[in-house]
Amino acid sequence: MKIPTLAIKLNKAGERAVKQGHPWVFENSIDKGPKDKAIAGSLCVIFDQRYNKPIAFGLWDAEEIIRIKIIYRANRLQLNDEFWKNQLKKAYEKRTNLIEKGVTGYRGIHGENDDFPGLILDVYANVGVLKIYSNIWKPYLETLITTIQEIYGLESLVIRFSRKIQLKNTFNYQEGDVVGKTLTDEKVEFEEYGVKYYAYTQSGHKTGFFLDQRPNRLWVQENAKDKTVLDVFSYVGGFGIHALKGGAKSLTSVDISQQAMDVAKENLSLNNLDLSKWTPIAADAFEALETLIEKNTKFDIVIIDPPSFAKQGSEVDSASNQYERLARLGAQLVNKKGVLILGSCSSRISLTDFEEIHQDAGITQMNNWKYLHFTLHDDDHPIAFPESNYLKTIFYRKEK
Repeated sequence: MKIPTLAIKLNKAGERAVKQGHPWVFENSIDKGPKDKAIAGSLCVIFDQRYNKPIAFGLWDAEEIIRIKIIYRANRLQLNDEFWKNQLKKAYEKRTNLIEKGVTGYRGIHGENDDFPGLILDVYANVGVLKIYSNIWKPYLETLITTIQEIYGLESLVIRFSRKIQLKNTFNYQEGDVVGKTLTDEKVEFEEYGVKYYAYTQSGHKTGFFLDQRPNRLWVQENAKDKTVLDVFSYVGGFGIHALKGGAKSLTSVDISQQAMDVAKENLSLNNLDLSKWTPIAADAFEALETLIEKNTKFDIVIIDPPSFAKQGSEVDSASNQYERLARLGAQLVNKKGVLILGSCSSRISLTDFEEIHQDAGITQMNNWKYLHFTLHDDDHPIAFPESNYLKTIFYRKEK
């Protein structure tokens, strides 16, 4: 199939954004484009207004308000198999530092941040999960599948789609299809820093696991010895399993999903950890925290890492209120000299916003809290533009 090429010119604001490195071109930024409806994945050559020379190349997405997604910044591009191979090699090389540490679960492609907009690859040992969020990849998918398996050393590749694409899927694959070696079990074992987990690669949330909190899980593991730990929004046990692996005295996990708790139990058993030290609470997080406060329960380490509360701008105020409420509740459960770890994966809530929310919740020096440090993304989740800077985690210690 020959890929159509489209000549594009942008308005001043759109051109400036592209020149500054932003990977999105919105529909209202296009001054000159195709007169007829172009197919998804058409190659867009973006010319500057003044010199009429190419400044970037992108792929056309006819059904989205982000009409063009940038894949390459240069004045020349030969779009062929070799191009994709080189781009994938660049992405893989960014992960070698983690791979050399023995980490076998990592993000192999982080969307726009690796110049693959709308495409995520998570690797679990020798199985990859490729999640597709945009129809722009339909013309290139077969080439990408073959090359990804080669470069990342994958025996099997699970194909998954966003909910939006699943509703109107025109790809040659269905949700959960496997390319390469057949999986006898969707449950794949992987490892990070001596801790083992199962990823449910075909049915699990997102791609089967949340890999982005890896460095913070390691911190918990290194600081949990003889500590009592509370892990809220625990999902399949990430933070808590690291805590017990690090010698925690006890672990209490809170998550609304009983299914997640069942997988957490599998992960605890996989690591030969003492289940008698674990108290699972399958309940609403806010209600569970209030109940623990009523019982005057205290912990040495409290971790609160909720899902995104602000997926769109209209939800920011509500999200801020929920983050503040969680911080206020969590703070009441921390022992003297204990640590409170608060996470947010909402890109619309900045680090500064998040800090101010905690101040509003009373987590201040005046109230005997010490700001220890914050973390952002690990190496396999590079940040290439503001909207991709979604994860921030802040550590506080209660001094008195």
